[in-house]
Amino acid sequence: MSVVMAMEPRRSALVYLFHLLILTFFVAVDGAADVNELTAESQLQTIIDSVPTKKIPGIILLVEGPNISFHGARGHADRKTKTPIEMEHSLRAGSVCKTYVAALANMAENEELIDLDLPIDQYLKAEVLDRLPTSAPTIRQLLNHTSGIPDYYGVRFYLKDWKDRGPLTTDLVLHAIRGKKVTNTPGEKFSYSNTNYHLVALILEAVYQRPLEKLFRERIFEPLKLQATYYNMHFPPGDAIHGYGSPGRSWKDTYEWQENTGPDGGMIIRPADLAKWIRELFSQKGQYAHIGAKMKSNPVIEDERKWQGMGVEILQSRSGIEIVGHTGAVDGYLTAAFYVPATDTVMVLHMNKSDNKIFSSVLSKTLRIITSQEHQE
Repeated sequence: MSVVMAMEPRRSALVYLFHLLILTFFVAVDGAADVNELTAESQLQTIIDSVPTKKIPGIILLVEGPNISFHGARGHADRKTKTPIEMEHSLRAGSVCKTYVAALANMAENEELIDLDLPIDQYLKAEVLDRLPTSAPTIRQLLNHTSGIPDYYGVRFYLKDWKDRGPLTTDLVLHAIRGKKVTNTPGEKFSYSNTNYHLVALILEAVYQRPLEKLFRERIFEPLKLQATYYNMHFPPGDAIHGYGSPGRSWKDTYEWQENTGPDGGMIIRPADLAKWIRELFSQKGQYAHIGAKMKSNPVIEDERKWQGMGVEILQSRSGIEIVGHTGAVDGYLTAAFYVPATDTVMVLHMNKSDNKIFSSVLSKTLRIITSQEHQE
């Protein structure tokens, strides 16, 4: 692995992870002809039981659908104390947070507070615009990662700008992109950038005249009764899972680090709450289905059979099975939350070790089960 890739833990987990996932997932789903007599629940238990504990301290897997219900936790939340990992623990969900931010942005457009297709210089203050390499992107382009604004998270940020491992503030983010050029002409192509969501958050706070945490609480947490979902809270209830792994130190305990902050990755959620959110957003019967549909509309191509909507990743198998949701990564923690419309099934996967290979393998095997035609009836 090159030095650059090694020093970009969040970006590598979010982007490179799915290049591997797509290959393993499509082979598993489209090439599977054998019929496994085990129940889906038994198969899922076998998957998490097969994860090597010497490599992955703990794993949580939740799968819920009309014909399947599985809540499994195995291993330790803390290697030192041997505290068991539990379904009631809170997950540092990383970029899964982007689904919440994108939902708020679409709500704001519905309320005519913003126009997603207007350039950001219509909404951001001069002191912010002056620190960006371009002010031409629209809000939609921020949300679907075609803005061309560079990602703040890279080698320089990790080694110089974020030495204290403290909160990822917007001021820090803007400082971290100093001197960087646009990655592409706005709207031209997909280029993942965590910076985008800090800018969207500034816009939302300006038009609503409320802090983002309060907006989340008023517009999402309280209406859906998500009582175990927290934003930018240092060690909220249930945040007992220690994460392991950072560039150059594969077993570094990152629990004290505050990478799980900011609108690009600051959500901490218990599995049941996260599953409920994803279902309410992307199920046809969901309370926020109209918002989820907008987030999925007019996606941009990211890779073969993979598209990016506004805060949502869209996968499709060769047989046409759609999967929607998002992945998340912070040093020491990997999370995935997806919904499969064809089987009306939601899944949440979490590991407390930065190991993309094992994570993508478990995820692809789980997706194979929940997209299987035999579980649709």
